[in-house]
Amino acid sequence: MKKKAKRIRDRGTVSHRRDADTLMEQPGDFVLVNRGVLRSFVMRCPDGCGETLTINLDARTDKAWRFYRKRNQISVFPSVWRDTGCCSHFIIWNHVIVWCDKYWDDSDVIVEDEIELRRRVLSVCTKDWLHYTQIAEKLDEVPWDINWTCSQLVRRANALVEGNDKLRGFFRVP
Repeated sequence: MKKKAKRIRDRGTVSHRRDADTLMEQPGDFVLVNRGVLRSFVMRCPDGCGETLTINLDARTDKAWRFYRKRNQISVFPSVWRDTGCCSHFIIWNHVIVWCDKYWDDSDVIVEDEIELRRRVLSVCTKDWLHYTQIAEKLDEVPWDINWTCSQLVRRANALVEGNDKLRGFFRVP
């Protein structure tokens, strides 16, 4: 029986993709490929299927994910959704793997500097709708952290409102 990983494990940085495979031992292990610029995030599939995923980080070559190292935590944006193999769908957020299935659980994710993030989010929000990725871009922050912070500002403080339907993920001050 395969066991899903709950966290990622940093196995180092290499300059060639071929050197990454020998460094990964278990589901969730990853290696960065860097040849002057970050090229890819090579990962042993956290689903436990045994496959190796190569996530492109180099926007010069094609559609690319964004890699974040903030507050000593690794995040990748957007989610990883495999359309082959095990077809797993997950988020890499602050070293935690959040599975995008019917059992969504982000309770293991720790958003550090929460109070400071709230203050910074409120400093850029206005009466106009902004998507959380736009807010993250303005603040040079991890989109997952900003989405979480905005949601907290809606639920706990009523300091923001979130749109519905096509405006889901968009926030503004009331």
